[in-house]
Amino acid sequence: MRIPFPVRVRLDRVAIFAAVLFAVQRFEGTPLYFSAGCVLFILIAALAFNTAGGLARTAGAYVFFYSLLVVIIGLCYKAYLGEPADSNLADPHTDIKVYVCGITAMLAAVIVSRRFARRTGLLQNMLKESRMYRASVGCMVFGVAGGFILALLGEAGARLISAFTQLNQLIPLGIIIGVMYEIRSSRGTRSINMPLIFAIAYAFAFYGLLSFSKQGMLLPLVCWALPVCAMQYRLTRMQMLGCVVGVFLIFQYLVPYAQYGRNYLGEDPTLSQQVAISVRLLKHPKGTRKQYLEGAEGDLGGYYNKPQGFWDRLQFISVDDGLVNITDQGKVFGLWPVKACFLNAVPHVFWPDKPHIAFGNYYAHEIGGLAEDDTTTGISFSPTAEAYHWARWLGVLVVAPLLWLLLFLVFDLFLGDLRDSPWGLLILALLTHVAPEGMLSNLIHFLTFDLEAIVFCAIFATYVAPLFAIAVLGRDRRTAAPRPSFQPAPASRVPH
Repeated sequence: MRIPFPVRVRLDRVAIFAAVLFAVQRFEGTPLYFSAGCVLFILIAALAFNTAGGLARTAGAYVFFYSLLVVIIGLCYKAYLGEPADSNLADPHTDIKVYVCGITAMLAAVIVSRRFARRTGLLQNMLKESRMYRASVGCMVFGVAGGFILALLGEAGARLISAFTQLNQLIPLGIIIGVMYEIRSSRGTRSINMPLIFAIAYAFAFYGLLSFSKQGMLLPLVCWALPVCAMQYRLTRMQMLGCVVGVFLIFQYLVPYAQYGRNYLGEDPTLSQQVAISVRLLKHPKGTRKQYLEGAEGDLGGYYNKPQGFWDRLQFISVDDGLVNITDQGKVFGLWPVKACFLNAVPHVFWPDKPHIAFGNYYAHEIGGLAEDDTTTGISFSPTAEAYHWARWLGVLVVAPLLWLLLFLVFDLFLGDLRDSPWGLLILALLTHVAPEGMLSNLIHFLTFDLEAIVFCAIFATYVAPLFAIAVLGRDRRTAAPRPSFQPAPASRVPH
């Protein structure tokens, strides 16, 4: 079985889906204006996805993850529970208008960006297939040991560690390159090798389990799945079963574990403390899940009548509602975060006392969802809700689409078709987090720091990583590069 990599959805089927959801919502008591707004949002999102080029382009991926994880999954699960879609919301009228106007503005940004899209990105064809295996291993080696290597340089290395930490996406990139290489070199019969097993396990443990991070647990698995889908790799029944079981365990036990375990982490915990907390909670996964659900009663903004575990995290309607509501009460934040976020791109070496402002935390204090002395808890909102809070309709219809247009143009310039390069697939993996919960302020961070990280990773993987692979693999004594031995199954390409 091949997992599809959608570059286009059929609008007639989307319309049928939207009509069925409309009928169910009306039967459950959802007001006409809200149900009609949901239909409009879904249809415009599908049109924007197709216009952008689907998951093959940055704009399409952004539209997909934003619309699905902010609104659509929440609406569908609400209908499944039999609850009116507007219930438990303080300002449903403005909420649905913000979403419909926001997705319309996003469609406009997509249409404009497509007029200037490049056929081939600047970084698209940098890495040759003959160097992919060593590039993969080298990225993994330096991703794990880079901090220790820089520390050996003394004071100069200490200054570099901070920059390296911000630029270091080498382990996820190494996984993606390794999967692409393994599928090609095995003629489509394998997608995994020993270095990949080590890298996935290391990232899952240190970035996910011990850091109590949902994103850290999911990212290495997503980095395996994306090239599998993009290259149309055929999964066996056992592999499909393993994927289903893995997703179930993550949803059922590991997400509650991550959310609940953060309560026990102090400031700068040691590795031994992280291990002790992790072992204690993983010994009794059912108990950890139960304690998490009991504590979820006090979470900021509950959309469903009762806590629904991980499903509460797959929608932003209720959290956005709080931000929209205080904006309608007159607490308009202003546009100064745009300037602040772009200034934040100035390196610390030029601005040593650069301030750090956690806007999500600040907004949560405005809503009243955090203790007064809590300055560390990060609360995420959707980009459209933050745009509305910045400047109401000016923010949604002017500021947000201008930032989206800049994002789409810049990443199209560097990456082109995301399926054709490891860094394109890495951006696709990062967008699963940035598009729904990165807000507009973190989108600016994505345009600056994350773009720098992608350029760094592409240059490092192409020219430097094969040198670090020597420590593990020895010198490459091949005199000629082999010809490509496997071509992925043809995927439908949207014309540029």
